[in-house]
Amino acid sequence: MVWPHGDPRDVARAIVADPRFHGTTSDGTPQPNFLDRVLAWLGQRLVELLRAIGHALGAQTPLSVVIGTAVLVAAAVGVVVLVVWFVRRPGRRQAAPGRQVRLERAPTSAELFAQALAAARAERWHAAASLLVRAALHALDERGRLRFDPARTPGEARRLLHDAAFDAFEREATTALFAAGAATPDRFARLRAAYAAAFGEAA
Repeated sequence: MVWPHGDPRDVARAIVADPRFHGTTSDGTPQPNFLDRVLAWLGQRLVELLRAIGHALGAQTPLSVVIGTAVLVAAAVGVVVLVVWFVRRPGRRQAAPGRQVRLERAPTSAELFAQALAAARAERWHAAASLLVRAALHALDERGRLRFDPARTPGEARRLLHDAAFDAFEREATTALFAAGAATPDRFARLRAAYAAAFGEAA
C-alpha cells in the first residue's frame, strides 16, 4: 500500500527513537516528610544510646542485655505513641469546631404569638401576620394534630386538617399575607380573632 504522505509507521519509529523519550522521567528520589525525619533522628539517638550502654557495661553482661531490652521496648512504645499522635491529631483539629456547635431551640407557638403581638404594636403588620401564621403551624404540631414542616403553607395545612375553625384562620392568613395591601391593622385584628377561635390566645 502506498501512502501519499509517507508511511506513518516510519514517523512512529522516529518518535520512539528520539533520546528524549528514553529513560525515566525523573532522577530524583522522594523527599522524606516530617514524620520520617523525626523517626530517623530517634533511630540515630537510640543507636548512640545503646552503643554507649554497651561500652559502659560490656556487651556480654546480663545487666547490659536487660538494660538494652528495656530501652528497645521503651523506644518502640514511644514510636508507636508518636505515630498514633500524628495520625489522630488532624482528626482532633477537625472535630474541635463541632463541639462548639449549639443547636437552636425551635420557638414555641406561645413565643411566636407574643412576637406577633410585639410586631403589631410596632405597626409591622405583615411581619405580625407572618408570625401569627407560624404560631398556628407550631400549635398544630404541639397538639399532635399536624407535624410542623417549615415549607408547609396554611393552605396545605387546611387541606390536610379538614377543620372548619382552621379553614377560617387560613382564609384570613392567605389574604393578610398575599393580597395587595392587605396587611393592615383591621386585617391583623381579624386574623388574631380567627387564631383565638382555632387555638385560644393562650396557646
